[in-house]
Amino acid sequence: MKLYLVGGFLGSGKTTAIQKACSELLSNGIKVGVITNDQGDQLVDSGFMKGANVPTLEVTNGCFCCNYDQLDSNLYSLKEENSAEIIFAESVGSCTDLIATIVKPLSQYRPEIEVVVSVFADARVLPTLLQSSRLFADSVSYIYKKQLEEADLLVINKVDLLSPTQLQELKQLVEKKYQHKQILYQNSLDSKSIQNWLRGLLEFELTSKRTSLDIDYEVYGAGEALLAWVDQEIEIFSTESNAVEIGIGLIYRIHAGIKENELSIGHLKFLINTGLAQEKISFTTASVAQTQISTALPETRHLSILINARVQAEPDFLEAIISDAIQETQELSGCTILEQKKNSFQPGFPTPTHRILE
Repeated sequence: MKLYLVGGFLGSGKTTAIQKACSELLSNGIKVGVITNDQGDQLVDSGFMKGANVPTLEVTNGCFCCNYDQLDSNLYSLKEENSAEIIFAESVGSCTDLIATIVKPLSQYRPEIEVVVSVFADARVLPTLLQSSRLFADSVSYIYKKQLEEADLLVINKVDLLSPTQLQELKQLVEKKYQHKQILYQNSLDSKSIQNWLRGLLEFELTSKRTSLDIDYEVYGAGEALLAWVDQEIEIFSTESNAVEIGIGLIYRIHAGIKENELSIGHLKFLINTGLAQEKISFTTASVAQTQISTALPETRHLSILINARVQAEPDFLEAIISDAIQETQELSGCTILEQKKNSFQPGFPTPTHRILE
């Protein structure tokens, strides 16, 4: 069995790439499975995968490294119950040190599993990071850079959003910094890019022993603690068939509120579900305020929205921004919005189940 472990910072496009890759493999008769991962327990990514009919299990309430046994159990379940030949495991976007805490323990305890590590980076964010400009606090940027060090395949994603000149400048930066890595430049919405990534995964051969990260866990933990997690499910009820329009307006207001307060967005994700169809909408720190949201969802009087917000802020403050946007949306539209399960927190200090340095 092959395990494709997919890391990279929040908002780098991991989930979209995995979903497209699974669709490609399934169309060729290859059985696949996905394991999603998050610090919380209400995952937009899981709903997105299941909506695409991909067998999906979760590791929740902490990263893979701190929940190794749950990850191992899910690997076994997907292999035995779904006959998965290839499993994608997407680590939470604030997690790093995967070689020491996941890859080497799997090599020791499950040597029959072939593991390849892809690390994704947003092509719009990476130049700023590599040139030491400030997008996040230093300890958060530390996590981002440590993630890149671990890649078997370094996937520079969303290159379609760059001009030819910007892309050429990015390639010069990346290939100077990571000259010994296999590097892919990818648009995960393009089937040829996904096929190229899959070829890279299938053909990857380990030419030297993987090296565990030299990492300062105090800095790592401090970086995670600066990120607020807010997960919330809401329901919108309208007397007219315009619940989708109202939902889009709410999403705009939440994004605008975060940007107006000059907060750095790791990832801001929404899963709109009408009961018959669903659509995922995402923002990152590179998204602009006037981002146009288009949706093919049919109009309806009722829908639900699952919100996953990962932002550099205090949890209470981020929660208040979302609550204010909900209240304003109700007042302007005359709809009723019911707030269901909600959870806001900062990740705890990373405490891996295993950490093998040799």
